[in-house]
Amino acid sequence: MKNSRNEYCEEIERDSRFRREYYHGVMAFLNKWQQQEEQKRQAYFSPKNYKNNPEFYREKFLEMLGAPLQDNDGRVRLKEKEFIAKDKNVNIFRMTLLIKGTIPFYGLYFEQTEDKESAPFILALHGVLGTPELISGIYQDSSNYNHVVRRITERGANVFVPQLLLWDVDTYGNPHIPRQEIDGKIRQLGGSMTALELHCLQSALTYFIETEKVNANRVGVVGLSYGGMYALHFAAIDLRIKACYSCSWLCNGFEYAWAEWSYKNAQKIASSAETAALICPRALVVAMGKKDSLFDYQKTEKSCLQIKEFYKEFTCEKKFKYILFDGEHEIDKSNEELNFLFENI
Repeated sequence: MKNSRNEYCEEIERDSRFRREYYHGVMAFLNKWQQQEEQKRQAYFSPKNYKNNPEFYREKFLEMLGAPLQDNDGRVRLKEKEFIAKDKNVNIFRMTLLIKGTIPFYGLYFEQTEDKESAPFILALHGVLGTPELISGIYQDSSNYNHVVRRITERGANVFVPQLLLWDVDTYGNPHIPRQEIDGKIRQLGGSMTALELHCLQSALTYFIETEKVNANRVGVVGLSYGGMYALHFAAIDLRIKACYSCSWLCNGFEYAWAEWSYKNAQKIASSAETAALICPRALVVAMGKKDSLFDYQKTEKSCLQIKEFYKEFTCEKKFKYILFDGEHEIDKSNEELNFLFENI
């Protein structure tokens, strides 16, 4: 068989085996390497070691996520606050906080009309393709969030619902370069998109405690999917969070190695189970739907068994709860998780 230059050539099938073997060899090497590092990580980040020096492990976690979490520039001020409506027991505001003098961090704020200073304060975090308005039911329906924000406000809590850089540009407009590309640019500067948005969340919490006078002793965080990832990370790094409800996210960090969640040395320092363990001994409830199409609940259960050992070490097993509900990639329609959250704030 000859090509147009009358040189030898052959069918593609003749060499496909070599590519296949190369791929499988790379994956076998990676899996073996990961298993070795996982064993080392679990010995390094053991429940006993963590109990003896929790701030050491939190500091290593912050280093892994990168800038700007460890800088001292916590500047935050109110840029804009617009009253929208009084709805049942809350006043609703659109708010923009200016962070680091540059970032206009926007969200909806649901403020109790009575006893607002003694009420719990909850941050509610949406997932990919979402907005504060969607999770809050401002667009008539709340999709797979199942009206979680209003279910929280009905319990007497103030709620801030920020906009993360995750909205669906086909639905909501405001196109931007891909989030992963932004993350890549930040990583070249020594940080990550996760770290940047966590910094925004921390700054927002500081503003609400210092300026809006919310109850600093009764702070919680709730999130679905990407929001569930942020809820876990936020509670892990910020001791002001007393209770965390993470739904439809907790997963094996190596098997779901999405680029933005693949921090340098994560398999050596802290995967998702250790991230959740950083919340211990504060309260944590993890929920996953049996029919979730994005994450395998059996892998979530495996991670939760690891997390449980940390709570056992602190003799506070009742502060951790895993709920497997009969649902999809959504906030559980039952109130079991919210009951747990409010019991612990």
